[in-house]
Parts: sequence; structure tokens; C-alpha cells
Amino acid sequence: MVQTLVSTADPGTEPPNNLMPESQNIYRLCREARSVAEIAAELKIPLGVTQVLLSDLADQGLVYIHPTITGHSPSENQVLERALRGLERLFQ
Repeated sequence: MVQTLVSTADPGTEPPNNLMPESQNIYRLCREARSVAEIAAELKIPLGVTQVLLSDLADQGLVYIHPTITGHSPSENQVLERALRGLERLFQ
């Protein structure tokens, strides 16, 4: 999903030298959690390519792909409903 957040597993380290330049750039960007869409836009890489590179980095244990709330389970629905109620209160 394009809104999925990704961050480096160890933000204090430099990317390994054996990574492709694009993967090194992704690693550096992900020192702070970013969405897949943000990474693709920032680096001007097609979304599909970004997803493949992120998958490779995750397989190597270099980045962490955060779970995405999809709204498909009851507990996720409750979280989304509480967030909506909180936002509604802010704008009243």
C-alpha cells in the first residue's frame, strides 16, 4: 500500500556499501518513518520499483515495514472510530 510507513531498522548507521545507489538513498530517507508514496516521490522512482526495492531491503532486515491499519478487523475499526471522534471534537 502506498500509505504504508517504512523506517530503517537502525537509524544511526550508514547504508551498506553493497546496496544499489537507489537502495542507499531509500535507506537514508527512512531514518525517519516515511510512506512508500513519499519515498517514491522524493526520489523520483516509479512506485512499483520503490516497492520492490523496499521489499528487498526488508528481506535483508535493513528496513521495517510498519503494519497498516486497514479497517478489516474489529479492533482496527475501533481505533479508526476513536480517531474520527477525536478529530471531530477538535473541529467543533
